[in-house]
Amino acid sequence: MDNKVVSTIKNRVSCRNYSSKKVPLNKLKTIAECGMMAPSAMNKQIANILVLKSKNVIEKLRKLSLDVLGNDCFYGANNMIIVYGPKDNPFTLQDCSCILENMFIAASSLKINSCWINQVDKLLNDPKGKKVKKFLGLDDNVMVVGTCILGYCADESKLSIKPRKENFIKVI
Repeated sequence: MDNKVVSTIKNRVSCRNYSSKKVPLNKLKTIAECGMMAPSAMNKQIANILVLKSKNVIEKLRKLSLDVLGNDCFYGANNMIIVYGPKDNPFTLQDCSCILENMFIAASSLKINSCWINQVDKLLNDPKGKKVKKFLGLDDNVMVVGTCILGYCADESKLSIKPRKENFIKVI
């Protein structure tokens, strides 16, 4: 099928090695806006998007990752978007996941690499992360579902589409 959207989806891969080149702010905003357009349960739009472009803020998160996990779970990325929603809402996980997927597809269409990072909620709720969470303006009533790290791949030879399992799709 010759369709740009389908091609973008089928060719998107997660990047885990970023160069120091920053993503322009207008592209970060476009990616976030694409996330904002994702479907939400009953159109309640309970999720929120936090775009991080400040080197200082990103370094706080990177240091937290090194302190708590013993590694840089952000793979050197210089841009990230945190997606979060209310802890007590039964649709937070689904709504935030839709936002993240829209952003990954948008980034790929703009030739920007991305990767879903799951550890940020754990990091921010660690005793060492409480100050960072407050600094980001997030209270204890929210859950970070995922973080979309963004940037340009340092070594594109490491990017490849992984094979999918057999019988992934069933038709009945």
